[in-house]
Amino acid sequence: MRISFLWLCTALVLLSGCTYDTTSHDHLSPNNTRTTVSHVSHSDAKASHATEKLSQTHTRITGKARCTAEQMRKFLKRRHPKINNKYLLLPEIYLSEGAKEGIRGDVAFAQALHETNFFKFGGDVLPEQNNFAGLGATGGGVKGHSFATPQLGVRAQIQHLKAYASTAPLNNPCVDPRFRYVKDRGCAPCIEDLGGKWAFPGYDTKKYGSLQDALKHQDSYGDKIRKLCEEMEKMK
Repeated sequence: MRISFLWLCTALVLLSGCTYDTTSHDHLSPNNTRTTVSHVSHSDAKASHATEKLSQTHTRITGKARCTAEQMRKFLKRRHPKINNKYLLLPEIYLSEGAKEGIRGDVAFAQALHETNFFKFGGDVLPEQNNFAGLGATGGGVKGHSFATPQLGVRAQIQHLKAYASTAPLNNPCVDPRFRYVKDRGCAPCIEDLGGKWAFPGYDTKKYGSLQDALKHQDSYGDKIRKLCEEMEKMK
């Protein structure tokens, strides 16, 4: 009995010295730890307190592209059969520039498709500006920034996405004139987070009363880009 009692005391002492880290590694609250995203980087974790209400899809902006250049090109031609051939060269540029910064080039391309109406334009931004994501275009005739070449325009868009999606430094010299205005680096690690940040208000105010309502119906700015990505992935 004495030996058993001593063993019991020893076990209790050892257990009392154990501690359990209950802090989630991605800084999400306990009610928001369910996610389809894996391998969250430490650089993104710093600002992820702003992502506690991510949509259920959790489509990351950072990482490797899932679409090939040919899939992206076929998708564009299907949605815009009379597309100017010069835009058919953009998929390779998006994939290359995205890979340099750790950003999904297919996501950036899908964003450009959404912003330019499949390179039909028609809004404030003109085709010759090489501004495929409306950088600096705030509406009311404001045309935004212009870039000397399509590659520089794509690079600026990729860098601006990185400002929102990651806290990591740029690998190329900064050509995004609005990079410095993103004060909360890493605040939008997923496509669905771009509504209300990149695009404001980020939803159709005629259909929904709030961004959260649009997110609930998967019809926000970011949701529309995600759906374009999903369509591209299905291209054969």
